[in-house]
Amino acid sequence: MRCFNLFIVLFVLYFNGFSQVDTLYFDINKEAISKAKFNKKIESKVYDGIRFITDSLVIQDVIPNHLFGQLDLVTKSQLFKMFSARNGIDTTKTLTVFYHDTLITENEFPEKSIMTFRDSLGEFRGTSKYNGIYFDGRKYRKAKYHAVEYSLKDFNKVTISKVKTFKKFKNVTPVFFYAHNNGLDLTKLKVIWHKDYGHILHKLFATNNYFFRTLVIKPNGEYFVRYGDKFVAEKKDIFNEKDWAKLKNEYFKEMRTNSQNL
Repeated sequence: MRCFNLFIVLFVLYFNGFSQVDTLYFDINKEAISKAKFNKKIESKVYDGIRFITDSLVIQDVIPNHLFGQLDLVTKSQLFKMFSARNGIDTTKTLTVFYHDTLITENEFPEKSIMTFRDSLGEFRGTSKYNGIYFDGRKYRKAKYHAVEYSLKDFNKVTISKVKTFKKFKNVTPVFFYAHNNGLDLTKLKVIWHKDYGHILHKLFATNNYFFRTLVIKPNGEYFVRYGDKFVAEKKDIFNEKDWAKLKNEYFKEMRTNSQNL
């Protein structure tokens, strides 16, 4: 009985202490904002959130889930020269860059691909086997996006599929880059992967060190970045001039709306 009472006391103290941890909310420019403004922003089309937890503090940041931008002439010239000379990439076409921060070793790949579901803060909501096995999606209603941890076999299938998909567009070149290699034999991969030496792409296009997976760069230096480990279906829209303009206008309209005070 004493042990049970002691357990109850410790249980109450633990959760009482946890509930007293302060939570701070920050906008994309690192300015402090209210919880209400934070919650509204991360439910918008252009932002997500991310949470950092310490022993005494919880920090929740607004982060972009995508953005449109324009390279200045000098940066564009240097970047395109590097693409051409080092990587043999044709920069007269629109480049679709698929970026992996880290290529894991063969043993680190799961035997079966696993789908993970996350909310606006990137918090884990659940998993499901991926290889064509049915799952009940109703329990993932609160999930804002999903990502897949691929087996090596499926990883190769997906990259080959991306090459086939984007090569259908005459003026588009799909390319693959990575920043780190944990020891994966690159001959195990079915497409050519280029190393991002000096993390140049990361430095140019990562925002607040938040990684990206998809980057589209047009010959005129306009670009689109999709952040985070999300499944998104831009594909055809992003390469059509009218749709590009429409998506860009919607993006800046949403940005203006979210920049207004609540």
